[in-house]
Amino acid sequence: MERPPRLFLGVGNVLRRDDGVGSRAAQILAAWPLPDAVEVFDAGTLGLDAAVVLERRERVVVADAIDAAADPGTIFRLAPEQLRPGCRSGLSVHDAHLLDALDETHLLGTAPERVVILAVQIGDVSTGIGLSPAVEASLERVLRLAAHELGIEAAPAVMPAPRGDAADPRRSVPWL
Repeated sequence: MERPPRLFLGVGNVLRRDDGVGSRAAQILAAWPLPDAVEVFDAGTLGLDAAVVLERRERVVVADAIDAAADPGTIFRLAPEQLRPGCRSGLSVHDAHLLDALDETHLLGTAPERVVILAVQIGDVSTGIGLSPAVEASLERVLRLAAHELGIEAAPAVMPAPRGDAADPRRSVPWL
């Protein structure tokens, strides 16, 4: 089966509060009515293993947490090149970085054509489940930006509760 050309990739550790923002965004987006050309994947903390999911895509939108010393919930729209200078020195809240997975796809000649990262400033990455109020409040805007980047024309007016949909392989959300 051929994979959809556009991918939404949620990244994060749901056990570290705001670090789970990308995974939470993937859960919500997976519940939306999506065109066949869009796949949603919750990568969690896959790190380098996410390379296989990224391969040969036309467009990839990533939602992840960031610590850029901004107000919690601030959203940054970034290209991978904008993260490279600082990512190895603590800008990311992950040890194994998404950029390593992207580097692997470049080495293999399977890199996605276009990657956009929607990075949300963390407020609380203590051990626990659930986002801080500021980061939770940013989710609707993250999803609207992702929908725009993915070419999804009709997004729901209200964010639905997450649901599982095992019958649909485009909705790869292991947390549901």
